[in-house]
Amino acid sequence: MQNQSKAFLFAGLTMLSWSTVSTAYKVALESLSTMQLIYVCMAAAALFLLVVMAVAGRLRDFLALRPGQVGTGMLLGVTLYLYFAFLFAGYDRLPAQIAQPVNYTWSLVFALLAAWQMKQRLSKKELFWMLVAYSGVVVISSGASGTLGPLSPLGLACVAASTVIFAVYWLINANNDMPSQTGLILCFATSFALAACTMAIKGESFVLPLRPVLAGAYVGLFDLAVPYILWGLAIRLSSSVARISTIPFLGPFLGLVWIHLVLHEPIAWTTVPGLMLIAGGTLMQQKAAAGRKDAGAGSSNQAA
Repeated sequence: MQNQSKAFLFAGLTMLSWSTVSTAYKVALESLSTMQLIYVCMAAAALFLLVVMAVAGRLRDFLALRPGQVGTGMLLGVTLYLYFAFLFAGYDRLPAQIAQPVNYTWSLVFALLAAWQMKQRLSKKELFWMLVAYSGVVVISSGASGTLGPLSPLGLACVAASTVIFAVYWLINANNDMPSQTGLILCFATSFALAACTMAIKGESFVLPLRPVLAGAYVGLFDLAVPYILWGLAIRLSSSVARISTIPFLGPFLGLVWIHLVLHEPIAWTTVPGLMLIAGGTLMQQKAAAGRKDAGAGSSNQAA
């Protein structure tokens, strides 16, 4: 198998993995609290990556971390903890087919925050496609009530807040110079510790039945740890990141299949067109942003 074919395979497996996590969230939250789910999934993700590093003989990487890098890793862990606290609270109150597309708009929030941070003006095309994507949220939220019943405003607010927090996470991560696996383990371990502290304060049990633990471990492995490995392999093997960058956009659509088959949610007639608006608008916004950056680079080169 050629390298590019392997890249498509690993990118497809990444998309397949991510497509299942919305369903896994709901299954795990049937038996676990929000904090218990964070506690279990962060432990699973951190332990998996630790094993990977141990097998590769790279545990010494932790000894090379500078204090500033450790601080950044812990800050990322705090941010990730807050992200999942709000996200899981939203999933606990909403149908998965509503929470998943709204959460998908985090990349639009990231584009807005990054432009504000770097004092760059978004192009009219980017703003237009952002409006298209957010119109999909309106379509999904307004049309689903007839099929799924009244939607929780608090649930929608929690998922919307999680998109802002996750965008902040990636802004912080953009300046992170740690080795990626080392940084992720430190991040996950910090989130795990915060969840454990919150559970202790709230008096929640640390002794959990096997089935909920397995559901939480699945979330940690197939939302956080395994996709990281697979996507990294896809990027390394692909002749161009652009050739595989659109594959993850198929994930939310496949996710609806799992939501229907496993959770038995009736798919509202507005969900698919709304998701198409969100995914299509997000994809086109990213292409417009890439075009703006390329144009800016061209202008800089000409000026030089």
